[in-house]
Amino acid sequence: GNLFGLGGTLGGAAIMASDMRVKTAIQRVGTLDNGLPVYAFRYIWGGPVQIGVMAQDVEKVRPSAVVEINGVKHVDYAAASSL
Repeated sequence: GNLFGLGGTLGGAAIMASDMRVKTAIQRVGTLDNGLPVYAFRYIWGGPVQIGVMAQDVEKVRPSAVVEINGVKHVDYAAASSL
């Protein structure tokens, strides 16, 4: 698995749909060592509670760690966590 559970790969990098627009029941639960906030949430399509970052937060400090796929922002967790 990758840093925060389910995810895909894009060129070998772990990426996840991290766009706040596809999440619900969002609650901040901590902060990464690099200062990025970490949240607990559920995806709008259902499933268990997940833990991760918001693409919009990552985009402010490392835009290159965010890619948009079909209109949804995804985070490259390897790039985001190395800030």
